[in-house]
Amino acid sequence: MRNQTVAPERVSARWEDHLPDLLDKLGLPAEGAIQVGAHRGQEVEALTRCGFRRLVMMEPNGDHLPALREQLRLHHLSAGLPEPELGHLAREVVAACAGRERGQATLNVTPYDKQSSMLPPLLPMAVVRQDVVPVIPVSEVQHGCNVLVVDAQGAELEVLAGTDLSRLRLAVIEGSETARYSGGSTLDSIAEHMTAHGWREVASWPHVRPGVVDVAWLAPWPTPF
Repeated sequence: MRNQTVAPERVSARWEDHLPDLLDKLGLPAEGAIQVGAHRGQEVEALTRCGFRRLVMMEPNGDHLPALREQLRLHHLSAGLPEPELGHLAREVVAACAGRERGQATLNVTPYDKQSSMLPPLLPMAVVRQDVVPVIPVSEVQHGCNVLVVDAQGAELEVLAGTDLSRLRLAVIEGSETARYSGGSTLDSIAEHMTAHGWREVASWPHVRPGVVDVAWLAPWPTPF
C-alpha cells in the first residue's frame, strides 16, 4: 500500500504549507478536518486549499470567534467545494475546549493569546484573564472528518483521550520538547500515546520557536467515515 512506503521527513516550515503534498503522498482524501485550537482561523485558507469538504473548528476563546467565522466565510464558503457526505455541515464552529469528557474548564488567557490553555502556564508566561468555558470531547463533533489538527498548548493528551482515533486517518499535533504548562504533555508523551495506539510518525515540522514541533501521525487502519 502507498501509505506504507512514506518515510518520515523533517522540514523547517509550517505544517499547513506541506499538508496538501503529504495527503497526496499518503493517498488520503481530504474529506474533513477538525482543528482543536483554531484561534482566529489562520489555517482556514490552507485547509480549504487541501480540498476539505468539511471543517470543524474548536476554539474556546470567545474573542476569536468572529474572526474565525469570517475566515470560514471568506475562504471555505466561497471555494465551491462539494458538500460533505451523509448530510454533515460543511462548516462548524465549536466554542469549547476539547477534553476527555463533557464539563467545564478554566481557560488561562496569556498576553500572547495563541499560548492560552486550559492548563496553568509555567513561568515566564503570565495569565491576564481566566474564562470558564465548556469542554466537549472531539468524539462528539468529529463526524465526517478523517484528519485531526491539534494546537492545545499542553493539553494534547486530554484532547486525544476524548478523540475516537479509530475514525481518523491522519493527525497533526503540535508538541513541545519540555512541558510549558503545569501537567502539560510533551513531544515524548504524545509520541508514547500515539505509538501505543499503533500510529506512526510520517512527517514533522519544527517551529521557529526552539523545541516546538508539529508532528504528523498516520493511523494503522482504514477509516470508515
